[in-house]
Amino acid sequence: MHHDPGGRRPVRLLGNERYEVWVIGWIPGQAVELHDHGASAGALVVTEGELVEITGRSRLRRRVLRTGTTRVMGPAHVHDIVNAGPARATSIHVYSPPLRLMTFFDPVGGHPTRTERVAAGAPVLGLDPAPFLHPAGAARG
Repeated sequence: MHHDPGGRRPVRLLGNERYEVWVIGWIPGQAVELHDHGASAGALVVTEGELVEITGRSRLRRRVLRTGTTRVMGPAHVHDIVNAGPARATSIHVYSPPLRLMTFFDPVGGHPTRTERVAAGAPVLGLDPAPFLHPAGAARG
């Protein structure tokens, strides 16, 4: 995971055909843009620092996400994430099914501006996490 002044560099930690887990480092001022997660539902947790979530397509709302805050997002959820604070922040994101498309939106009019494919690549941990995440799997492993 990187806190890179040149831009956000999400790292795909785990992934299979049903879900994936990403970690993202944010330095002050970094943001995504208003976007959705295609057909994927998701959840995020802030593990370090503080982020601001901006939700909606035309009537935007702001919510501060402090360390330990968890957000659940359905497939229709549109948001931006911003590190508006003075310190770096880190978040972990889980998507199911794995994230493949993101549509970006104009924050003024709320209309789509572009859709991008997400290049997943191989997970950094490179293993099937099931035996480690479920007690029944530990007996098999």
